[in-house]
Order: sequence, then structure tokens, then C-alpha cells
Amino acid sequence: MTPPDPSSPPTAPDPAAPAPSAPGPGPRSSPDPDSDPRLDLERLRATVADVLGVAPEQVGDDDNLLELGIESVRVMAISARLRRYRLRIGYARMIEEPTLRAWWRLIAEAAGDRAAG
Repeated sequence: MTPPDPSSPPTAPDPAAPAPSAPGPGPRSSPDPDSDPRLDLERLRATVADVLGVAPEQVGDDDNLLELGIESVRVMAISARLRRYRLRIGYARMIEEPTLRAWWRLIAEAAGDRAAG
């Protein structure tokens, strides 16, 4: 392939050429909470912290998550992430008991129901 002649007018990009790819996301400060198929309390904490936009250390087991900023849309986002683990936790139950400890108990119940079914 010969280089373009600098004296010739510029040409428009070829519409059939593939578009340049956008750069990927930058490095995360914490591991992706959904990269491993196993769910544990720390992964749940990381998921909640990610949705809240805070560090996992800022989410205690018995903290009222509503007071930390969890609201209905965020609970739905967390519930959707839990479905990746094939867990279905009722939104209303999550709102009724908005702590990591309570949510972990609901997850254990859902996992037991799934294993029994």
C-alpha cells in the first residue's frame, strides 16, 4: 500500500470500513462484584457498595441501607444483579428489612428454596 499523496485533497472515510473501537473501561478500584459465580456476604456488600457508589467498608452488616441512600430503583438494580446467581428476592422483603444481614438471610432462604425445588 502506498502512502497518500500530500498534494491530493483529503478523502472521506470509507463508509464500509469498520468504525474504530472505543476504549474499554478504565481500571476499577475494586474487583467486579459479579465476576465470580459464587455469592458470599462480601460480594453482596461489594454489590451494594457499587450501586451506592461508596467503598465496601462503608456498608456495615447492620447499617440501615435506606439511610445510606438505597431507594427503590437501587433495590431493583441489586435484585437484578442477584438474579445472575439465580436468586429471586422479593423487592418488598428487601425494603422491609434493609440491612446486609437481613438480605443475606433472605438470600440463604432463596438458595434453600431453589435447592429444594
